[in-house]
Amino acid sequence: MGFSVDSKMVVHAVYAVSRLSGETFDRKIELFRSFGFSEDECMIMFRRAPMLLGVSEGKLKLGMEFFLYDIRLERSALVSSPACLMYSMGERILPRYRVLQVLKCKMLLKKEPGLLNVLKFSEEKFLEKFISRFRDDAEKLLVAYKGNPLDS
Repeated sequence: MGFSVDSKMVVHAVYAVSRLSGETFDRKIELFRSFGFSEDECMIMFRRAPMLLGVSEGKLKLGMEFFLYDIRLERSALVSSPACLMYSMGERILPRYRVLQVLKCKMLLKKEPGLLNVLKFSEEKFLEKFISRFRDDAEKLLVAYKGNPLDS
């Protein structure tokens, strides 16, 4: 897979690969290729996020459909930040995406942050930067984030 033995990621890569059969590895490569990734791009992604190999094919497919088709992210962005495919769609990706959409619609951000960067924030940092600081809109943002109205 092209890891340097000096890389800290080599341990994760060895662990991830040791848990896969050759057939499963080949299926995952084919899944990525079906979304237009080259074999080289797949290897770059696995080097950057070796534990990606442990993610189910269903979760990978759902993530790639969302990022590439729903929000029309460039494939190169996923190659650069493949770890985003390991995040939970329902608990992290969609809630944060909805909050960013509300902030964008209300024109509350001076500069629109990239979703992939926002996904990397801890829960605490995300809430602080994108919900708490907008006091007048905090309830609406929390509804977007949690997906249901707050109980009074």
